[in-house]
Amino acid sequence: MNGARHRVALGMTCFFLICMTIIYPFLLYTPNAFVSRWREWYIETAMGTMTHQWLATWFIPGDIIEEVMVKRYLMNQKQADLVSNWGTETDNVSEQTEASTPRGKFFQTFSELDRESFDAFAAANPEYIADGYDRINIDLIENATKKKYNTGLITTQGDQVLAINAEHGIMIVQLTGEDELGMEYAGKLAICKKPERVMVGTCSNLFSYGAYVSDIVRDYDAMLGINASGFADYEGNGTGGLPYGFLKSNGEKLQSAVGNGWKIIGFDEENRLQIGAFEDTSNLRDGVEFHPALILNGENVVRDSGLNEEQPRTAIGQAKDKTVLMMVVDGRQSHSFGISIESCAEVMEKYGAYQASMLDGGSSSVMVYNGREITSPTTLSKNPEGRTLPDAFLVK
Repeated sequence: MNGARHRVALGMTCFFLICMTIIYPFLLYTPNAFVSRWREWYIETAMGTMTHQWLATWFIPGDIIEEVMVKRYLMNQKQADLVSNWGTETDNVSEQTEASTPRGKFFQTFSELDRESFDAFAAANPEYIADGYDRINIDLIENATKKKYNTGLITTQGDQVLAINAEHGIMIVQLTGEDELGMEYAGKLAICKKPERVMVGTCSNLFSYGAYVSDIVRDYDAMLGINASGFADYEGNGTGGLPYGFLKSNGEKLQSAVGNGWKIIGFDEENRLQIGAFEDTSNLRDGVEFHPALILNGENVVRDSGLNEEQPRTAIGQAKDKTVLMMVVDGRQSHSFGISIESCAEVMEKYGAYQASMLDGGSSSVMVYNGREITSPTTLSKNPEGRTLPDAFLVK
């Protein structure tokens, strides 16, 4: 009996020594693309939190962590002086000529919708247009983790359309894809046609403790919401109620900016998305602060930046016609590994964003539509509502 125990102990000791002398150094220093991607993903995930950075710092040398994180520092420096500039030529783009028929106005509004696919869908499902095109309310969204839809509705960009609400000017699109290593992602893109309805809503106990995005959506009687600000989580005791950085809601400034490479992301009185390190924020009606910017003045400012670690992500953007794009991609789950910052910018470009920025991501990422979560937050507790947070971008 004792001999068997000694053999097990010896085997475990040998295995440990092999791991420490061969496998561990290999995982740390190999240039192999597959291992490097996983190593960067692990470091980015750990260092992107306030409470679990020890998962990287205890096991990985500082120079390797710095090599991964320096890409963010360089990106912040590159973006330091960049700000939104809509220019006078875009001021009236959203003021389109009204179509002569309700059907024509509908397609003019939802210009990303493939007309042929919608006509075929309406012919097979006439109940959706029975009350008129201005009352269309299609909601085909099932379980938050489902990603293999075939609704019969597609965008002109080729993605599945999951929901259309004509009254609120919202269309929800399924996002799916994979990186060069074959890691898949899945998420949702909300295409919002009424920018005047987009605002920042705050939790009821702001600066004390946070609320789920679904609660904020209900408090403001909104149709759609996504997470917005990061929040203070000192020593792991944060409750989500203390936003990090600038915060303004419905014209009321609630907190000042922190700067240091972060960008204010907000809508002005003309319903245009403004992104930059602004000293004067009097013209903004709603806004938060985060980084990095993705697209400024039509230019992709993160292309070839090396910011390609897949994580749960949230982003917001706006096209020249003032269409607002609200994007949430799941991550760290079997149905969706996550998406990179570079890929977020590519999705925004695909849908015509003229300005776009990242918002808080990770376990905070969630989208709520029509009263329930339609993306799957990646919290340790596996809570389908996600984390308690200070604020959210809403569509009333």
